[in-house]
Amino acid sequence: MKFSTIAVFATAAFASVYAAPNAIRRRDVNPALVPDFGVARGANPNGTGSCTGLNGILIPCSCPPDRDSFIGSLNANVNAGHMINNPGIGAPFPTGNSKGEQQARISTLLSTLQNLHGPGVGCPAVATVYGVLQQQINALP
Repeated sequence: MKFSTIAVFATAAFASVYAAPNAIRRRDVNPALVPDFGVARGANPNGTGSCTGLNGILIPCSCPPDRDSFIGSLNANVNAGHMINNPGIGAPFPTGNSKGEQQARISTLLSTLQNLHGPGVGCPAVATVYGVLQQQINALP
């Protein structure tokens, strides 16, 4: 009886330790919570590497990034808890709809955009409508 009890506890302990990494693994963001960029990549190239962004402001023609690669970078940042390419900047991505949660999401989206390839090396905010969305959220009561 003692042996079977010990075996059961040992098996349960092994199973819980083995499953623990999956239990604490973070999840990727819900893509439905990532607004469209609202700006077309490569619009109206001027021959010098610049294209038209939001409100006619010139942006690099490589901006905005491909949506799938952007979401991949966003997932990496959110799962790390900070910008991979700029660790001093946090990467919260709450899923609720309160003003604070929406502000946190937009802030993380903008930080991901602006730090895609290194600290401050990415796409400007005007490569998307995220800055406009941020202003709209900030104006909410």
